[in-house]
Amino acid sequence: MLDAVAAIGPWAWIIAGIALLGLEILAPGNVLVWFGVAAILTGLFDFATGFGWQVNSLLFAVLSIVLVVVGRRYFARRGGQSEQPFLNQRGNGLVGRSQVLDEPIVSGEGRIRIDDTTWRVTGPDLPSGTRVRVTSANGALLSVVKAE
Repeated sequence: MLDAVAAIGPWAWIIAGIALLGLEILAPGNVLVWFGVAAILTGLFDFATGFGWQVNSLLFAVLSIVLVVVGRRYFARRGGQSEQPFLNQRGNGLVGRSQVLDEPIVSGEGRIRIDDTTWRVTGPDLPSGTRVRVTSANGALLSVVKAE
């Protein structure tokens, strides 16, 4: 196997680089692309210089590390504010909203309808029809107080 790789010379690096780029398409993660680019650059270096496999392997290792670090730094997603910060935390997005109780809060528990969803609520005992304000959310359980 190693004799076959040595026989095709620099093309082995280029073929390996193209294969890594292909794997990046199948399993995206923005990592294999940098190893693929490093392999292709190593193949081009090998075409130009003809150094032995030791130098090429060392060059590939150095290029891989440098490209992964630089690529992650400059092409990583920025941690900016999302357009929908409560997309997977709907309850937290309801904090501060006022709504009318559908069912009374009895023994500290009741229900409220907000938009198209009925939520369990906890808070002081209040009759249905009372306007309440959501103060916090714990999963699908909302804490409410009487709105002023």
